Amino acid sequence: MATGTDSHKAYTRIKERIITTQMPPGSVIHESELMKQLKLGRTPIREALKQLQAEKLVVVAPRRGMFVSDIAITDLQNVHEVRLELESLCARLAVERATPAQLAELDGLVAQLLADESRYDQNQLMEMDRRLHRLIAQAAGNELLLTEFEVLYNLSLRIWYLYLDRLEPADLDIQAFAEILAAIRTQDASRADRAMRGHITHFQDSIKQHL
Repeated sequence: MATGTDSHKAYTRIKERIITTQMPPGSVIHESELMKQLKLGRTPIREALKQLQAEKLVVVAPRRGMFVSDIAITDLQNVHEVRLELESLCARLAVERATPAQLAELDGLVAQLLADESRYDQNQLMEMDRRLHRLIAQAAGNELLLTEFEVLYNLSLRIWYLYLDRLEPADLDIQAFAEILAAIRTQDASRADRAMRGHITHFQDSIKQHL
């Protein structure tokens, strides 16, 4: 889906609404309403929804219609298991492949965050978490891995938004990125792996406490 096309615009906007639960899990999707809200035609809306269906964010029920995918307790465990392996691999590969520019960007983001974590609200912290995870995935230098990361991270983020009102900033464990950065700088793949696994497991444990 080419960046800048109406289909891509529809995809990014609808995806963001689903991830942030503005379109709640299980809710009915009406193409006509999306066309009116997004000021886009039927074809790009349908192309976007087809892509989101492939990413497990939208489900089509025969003779019933199209819905935002529901979230079940089992989804939390399933997403956790796959993210644990996928993103620890990203961290290990980033140790080997991160470019100086990517390392500098990662360094800047971590420094910005740790300088005064208290000034950020939950939504800002989540956006920082998103940027940091994506940068590490990009630094892994594997497009297939990056694509799979995006799908799994978005599913995880939607679960986080669902429980946003019950969570505290500390539940995000943003401090873990300082350890991951240090591991990448010292070329320690095992340390990067452990730090990423710890960070993702912390997320899992935080959500489970609030179920």
